[in-house]
Formats: sequence, structure tokens, C-alpha cells
Amino acid sequence: MAHQKYYPEEILVEKMQSGEYGWLDYVNHYSAEWQEEYADYCADKGLTVGEDSAAAFVRFKDGQLEEALERGDA
Repeated sequence: MAHQKYYPEEILVEKMQSGEYGWLDYVNHYSAEWQEEYADYCADKGLTVGEDSAAAFVRFKDGQLEEALERGDA
């Protein structure tokens, strides 16, 4: 299996803004943990892996981060 390359968030945002990457690319190049969590997220919710579910997953992760910040956990 080929080694997956991960990028810092700033690079991923640039690739999204340039149109080089979509949401699925963003998730897949963020981290191995995100890839696993995304697969579980799709399985738990009965979603198909793709742009729409990847965008929903990123919104979900953003919500988790906001909640952690509010609790002082992040």
C-alpha cells in the first residue's frame, strides 16, 4: 500500500481554494485518524463515502472542536 501523504491544515485549505482538492481529499490528507473516524462516521450514519459525506464530517469535526474549546478541553 502506498504511503499516504498528510498536509497541515493551511496547505489543505490552499488546495481546496485552488480547486485542486475537494472535501474527500481534505479528509484523506488530513490524518490517518481522520480517515478512520470518517469511515466510522459514514458506517454509523449509513452514508456513502464521497464529497457530501466528507463535507458533513468536516462540519461534525468543527463542531467537536468548538465544543471542546467551550469546555476548555482544546
